Amino acid sequence: MTAKSARDRQEQSQKQIPRGNDRKKDKSKTRSRFPEGMTERKARAVAADREWLIAMMDCLRRRSIAEGIKLLDRAEPAWKALELNDRHGAEVLLMLAQWVDVGYREPQLLRERLDRLTAAQREQMGVAAYVRVRMTEAFYALSTNDADGAIRILGGLLQMEDVFQDAELKALANLWKARAHRKKADYDMARDHLLAALTIAHAMPGSEALVAIIKIQQAWIVFQNGDSAGALQMLSEAEKELKKTDHWIALGNIESARGRIVRRHGDYALAATHFERAVALYEISHPDHTNLARAVTNLSFVKRLLAAQLKKHIDVTAARKTGKGDAGKSGESRLREFHRQYQELYRSAILELERAKEICTLHGEHGGLGSALLNAGYLHLDVGDLGMSAKEAAQALEIAEAHHNVLLRARACTLMGMIENARVEELLGSAEEIPVYARLAKQHCMEAVTLAQSMENKRVLLNAYVALGETAANNFFHDYELAQRCVDAASALLDPQDADYAVDELNVLKARLLKVVGIEDTLRAWSQGIITGKSFQEVTEQFAQLVIPRVWMREECKISRVAKKLAMSPQKVRRLVKRSSMAGVPVAGLGKGRA
Repeated sequence: MTAKSARDRQEQSQKQIPRGNDRKKDKSKTRSRFPEGMTERKARAVAADREWLIAMMDCLRRRSIAEGIKLLDRAEPAWKALELNDRHGAEVLLMLAQWVDVGYREPQLLRERLDRLTAAQREQMGVAAYVRVRMTEAFYALSTNDADGAIRILGGLLQMEDVFQDAELKALANLWKARAHRKKADYDMARDHLLAALTIAHAMPGSEALVAIIKIQQAWIVFQNGDSAGALQMLSEAEKELKKTDHWIALGNIESARGRIVRRHGDYALAATHFERAVALYEISHPDHTNLARAVTNLSFVKRLLAAQLKKHIDVTAARKTGKGDAGKSGESRLREFHRQYQELYRSAILELERAKEICTLHGEHGGLGSALLNAGYLHLDVGDLGMSAKEAAQALEIAEAHHNVLLRARACTLMGMIENARVEELLGSAEEIPVYARLAKQHCMEAVTLAQSMENKRVLLNAYVALGETAANNFFHDYELAQRCVDAASALLDPQDADYAVDELNVLKARLLKVVGIEDTLRAWSQGIITGKSFQEVTEQFAQLVIPRVWMREECKISRVAKKLAMSPQKVRRLVKRSSMAGVPVAGLGKGRA
């Protein structure tokens, strides 16, 4: 080896060894690869976590639900151990909230994570981490029916415009706030936030599934504003995109919404088909989901309406058969089959509601439980079981008051008013109780109207007006002026395409008032000397049949008090009451106890 070659190799090796300041510079470069205070091993773990988080968000954007759930389950020890007071932990927490929203486990999973945060940790959070934690708290409030809490949190966050650099985060905040407003029947506010969410989502790449989810929510608001065709179109557009996914809950929501729209058109059989499809979709992956409970409750309600239609058909068929003296076996066979179908619909509806109650109780879903209780109450009212109906209504009202649910409370008050009015119309109880029942009926119905007026749910207000109108026109109050005002107010709330039970109930009330108008026309004609060929005795008898039953009701159904007041024999009062041609005046119970 020559001296020159040895010297060259030594110089080369010296260049490879850092000396003095050069060595310090290299160390600083090494440290700058990771955040200060973080080891290389921990940094690699965080990088791996971020790759997992990116994968989870990708599954969420594509609505690849089964794939995402597998990844979540596999990584459970890792995300359970995460600290939430830094941005990465908060991002994972918010991601978990979105997965709970699409059906992964229960909201309690989020509560457990949130409860680990101390006050000191919250104070030390960066803005990005704080926003994501508060977003998660808002979703938890939304998922546990605290709509006011969700609105308060999200409203505050959305005012912090500078923190919403992430478009997806802002779209999500608007979507969740819209859903909270929808729960409260604040449809105008919900519409505005949905429009904001949709505008943001349209500008985001790969947001087709999110746009579809927003459209499902929009469809409901459009439907509430009377545009059924527009709502159905939106649902079809959303379904076209979501059919590419395994997001069964969203697809079930589409079928459930279609059922509500079709039901409003009066096609109960088709509505039942949509609700059955919704139930089947929910059951694919979530056999006890709260949305399933709602679909089952809606299915039960439709079965009740089908049963009511069948009952009318049975009554008409039986009356026709009696009138014609048809005692043939074929006629009897048809009636028996109709009765069997009616009983099966009623039994099936009750079973559906028991299932809904179980699911709602399991999840602590008080709004869904209250709705199931009210539907059961209406079923019992239909068959005359007023005691059971009142029990269900009282339980629903208790839930509404405990959770400050104005919508549920308005619906419960409407049913309670109808129950008390039924006691009046059917003369149930003693003579002293009838006025009490009447006043309770009016009180409940007026409260329902007041509550419903504070919201934007036209159907709840319409039902409350009809119930108040029926009570005003009952055989105790005879307040036909109030009843007519209720008819006018309810009619103004109908949309042109409405053709369901609410329209039928309103028409029954209108028909009752038309009979009253006929009575007033008769009295007006008599006052002008127009008696249309009747003898004075016939006019006197007809007048007595109009007046006596009303006096009897005013005098707490006591024959003796009417007889004394009008200087008539008790026997004649009793005869005129029984022969009264007043619409709907029952005569059951006119025994000695009523004298």
